Amino acid sequence: MRNKVLSTGIKISTLSIFFAITGCSEYHKMVLQDTEEKGSEFTKTLAKEYEILGNTEQSIMYDEWSAAYYYHKALKAKEGCPVEPTQLCEWDIEEDKLPELIAARERLVRALEFGGWEVAPKMSAHAQTHFDCWVEQQAEGWQKEDIARCRAEFYIAMADVELMMVGGIEKTLPSDMVFFDLGNAHLNAESRHTVDKVAKVMLGDYKGHLLLVGRTDHLGDEKHNQQLSKQRAMMVKKELVRMGINPHRITIKAAGEAPGPKVDAHNRRVDILFLDYK
Repeated sequence: MRNKVLSTGIKISTLSIFFAITGCSEYHKMVLQDTEEKGSEFTKTLAKEYEILGNTEQSIMYDEWSAAYYYHKALKAKEGCPVEPTQLCEWDIEEDKLPELIAARERLVRALEFGGWEVAPKMSAHAQTHFDCWVEQQAEGWQKEDIARCRAEFYIAMADVELMMVGGIEKTLPSDMVFFDLGNAHLNAESRHTVDKVAKVMLGDYKGHLLLVGRTDHLGDEKHNQQLSKQRAMMVKKELVRMGINPHRITIKAAGEAPGPKVDAHNRRVDILFLDYK
């Protein structure tokens, strides 16, 4: 009888905790929906993206605690209040995963402090929400696809933010270019020499990040050229990684067909952009 009473007590306690958590997420969600939107484009975008994350956790993942966490951050952002990227010390993360996350957070915070939230408000918000998503998923540790998705979105967004901070893709001249032969993504001797110069810079005093923009001429199918531009950027990245560059410092962008004549050797290239801002 005593065991039965204890068992019943445990079940009631567990249910009470569950309903308390559920009620918390629902409360934040209801308040969020009734809150007037204020603040900058950055905080407004933060609010929308945190709300999407909260909805996903509540409706798809059935994770009421995480839903409440995101709804709370969405509410603060919607009120126009500052919302900082999640602190890693608040999460239980495997030791071997921490160095990359620490570096990623430092990169994000630096960009925000240097005005990224004003120069590229939507992409800065996208980077922050996906950093938080990456951390939360990494702490849970079992949804590998979600970890990879949030992590990839963070790096892509950060490269876009930093690119805008140095002038944008249309106004920023590449530091160097890696050229390719017609229709392929193989590095020839001249290309390898260029990549070697870039590697020496990356391994030297420069501590920033690199954006590789793959391009093609107009010869051939547009869809094929889009893929070829990605393959060219990936080939340069792989060579740099082979030479000792941390892959987390390199982002690729497939730009597809470059403006210019239909067949132009100058457009069969990868642009090298150092994302260095002061």
